[in-house]
Order: sequence, then structure tokens, then C-alpha cells
Amino acid sequence: MRIDDPLWPVVRETSRQLLRSGNIHLELLPEFQKDIEEILLEISDYQPAKTQFPSFRTTSRNDVCMYERDQDDGSLHLIAYIGMKEPEPDVRWIKMPVHDGWKEVVLASRELHEAGYPGCIGCGGPNSESPWDEEISRSRLE
Repeated sequence: MRIDDPLWPVVRETSRQLLRSGNIHLELLPEFQKDIEEILLEISDYQPAKTQFPSFRTTSRNDVCMYERDQDDGSLHLIAYIGMKEPEPDVRWIKMPVHDGWKEVVLASRELHEAGYPGCIGCGGPNSESPWDEEISRSRLE
């Protein structure tokens, strides 16, 4: 994916969230299990001090859902979605067929780790330190 693609920012933001936060839970297709296991190994290699890692569960749904787990009650809140069905307005939406979108998130995660993310300042790309604005992201798709 090129930097001028309108989905590039949301792919990068979703990848940053996956790498940065330990309270992430993914639901994804069984054929993506090897990819997520490799990402988890890379997180342990690139971030050796990290003690809390994302979890995952395989599902037969034709999408990928990324949730943030509430620290207090363990409930899950959808924060990112890969697929063609539009999620709620506050959810990061990678509007791509699931296989293509997942491939881009995996690639971006590896590129970010190789650049030193999250232990570096600015290596996450333009505006990576700013709060995410899903409304602006979706307006790029129109």
C-alpha cells in the first residue's frame, strides 16, 4: 500500500494499536492464525520488556475485529474493523476485503517494528502521536 492511498493512515493506526497496547483482543479467520502468532513473537522480540500481549480467537466470520479489553470488567469494545460492512462511527474502519486488509495490517506491523516502534518518537509516521480522528479518515474514502 502506498502512502497516498486513503486507507494508509487507518492501516498504520490499527497496526500501531496492535503493537502498542497489551489489552487488545482480535477475532479473525483461522487462516490468519499463523500471521498473528508471528506478530506476537515479533512483539516479544522487539519489545522484550512487554509483559501483556494481545489475545486472539479464530472465527468463521469474514472480517477481522480488533477489540480493546476494559481493565476493570474485562468487557470488549470494538476499536478497529477490517471488512466491507461499515462499523459504528467511532471504530477504525479498514474498508477492504478481509484478506487484503489483513495483509496490509501485517505488513505495516512489521514495518513499524523494524522502524523501532513503539520505542521511538515519530517513527510511527505522520501524525502518529496525535489522537485518531475516524471522521477524517472516513471522509478520505468518499
